[in-house]
Amino acid sequence: MAYQEVKRTSYGKNVGNSFKGIFTGLILVIVATILIFWNENRAIKTYKAIGRAQDACVEMPDINTVSPEFEGKTVHCTGIASTAETVEDPLFGISENALCLSRKVEYYQWVEHSETKTKEKLGGATEETTTYTYEKKWVSSPQASSNFKDPKYQNSNFVYQVIEEKDFTPEHVGFGAYQLPNFILRSIRGDEPAVVKMDQATHDEWNNAVKRQLGLSEDIEADYVFTRDNMVYLGASMDRPDVGDVRVTFIYVPNNQQISLIANVTGNTFEQYVDLKNGKKVSSVQMGVVSAEQMFENLKQGNKTLTWIVRLVILLVIIVGFRKIFGFAPTLLKVLPFLGKGVGYIVGFACTILGIVWTCVFTAIAWIAVRPVLGISLLVVAVALIVWLVRRSKQKQSTDLETAGNES
Repeated sequence: MAYQEVKRTSYGKNVGNSFKGIFTGLILVIVATILIFWNENRAIKTYKAIGRAQDACVEMPDINTVSPEFEGKTVHCTGIASTAETVEDPLFGISENALCLSRKVEYYQWVEHSETKTKEKLGGATEETTTYTYEKKWVSSPQASSNFKDPKYQNSNFVYQVIEEKDFTPEHVGFGAYQLPNFILRSIRGDEPAVVKMDQATHDEWNNAVKRQLGLSEDIEADYVFTRDNMVYLGASMDRPDVGDVRVTFIYVPNNQQISLIANVTGNTFEQYVDLKNGKKVSSVQMGVVSAEQMFENLKQGNKTLTWIVRLVILLVIIVGFRKIFGFAPTLLKVLPFLGKGVGYIVGFACTILGIVWTCVFTAIAWIAVRPVLGISLLVVAVALIVWLVRRSKQKQSTDLETAGNES
């Protein structure tokens, strides 16, 4: 049975909240506008830094010798990343001859979901009904059930142990005659399952830790630690998970991985290229044999994708900000719900158009300083959109007046 909360808000309070929302809306619009300049500036600087790194990049055909001719240069090279070391997770005694060993942790918990429906009443009041439902599922962190709305589920969560997720990497990874630094190691991908081989002493140590958590004596014969494939499981049964259970899985990046990289040579290792004109850092690591041209193209595409994602987020924030600023209009008219709803649709549409125009104008302004042609073109499009909207509005008003005159 779902748990429900009903909140009723008077017309006067709704109006008051809508006027308070004006301030929130202004803050959102101002902050988002500042972020427009930040995002465009970041995108342009990154694009230019990638271009300058590409111009400076040279091919290093042989990585098996540390050659002085490449010192301090930006290079593209391909080879095998390998290590003679064994990386180990000291908590569980799992070890692999690998470029990275990762410990992933999940907890079986009650999780709260909520859904709110708003009903507008005659006279401008509103009634919000929030329905809370609960399910058991695996999650990446323990859930604070003390804050659950339904008293039946409050304080229903616990965990046998809280375990930190962690990556383990070897101290030395060779790349021909060179050594790979951490920023390159973190970019080498792989997800092979690391088979768990836990010794009896480690098993008993974890089993006793769980017993202590449950308030049980360590002398009691009960097993709360199980292993299967690449998983360590803390709980009464791996096949019947219950609240409090913890599962820890291990994956690793196999040794001897072929990679392609773009970076600066420094001694027998590498560092990121730093653009001296704007300070942006550029480097790239990709699996397999990838040409320099393709790697730089991927960097440019990644920068473009990130820029558009941020642009869309900023646009949504600006639209929400304008809707909060002008939200008082439909709220004032909600004494008649159908009237408030109709005006709400109009305000929502107008705020969307205004948000698009606003974003285009300030994006154009941000671009004018560095790319005048593109910036001015975007500004012209924004102004044309404003002019079109104004003319369309005037034409509609004229048509309405003519219609009203003919009917009279």
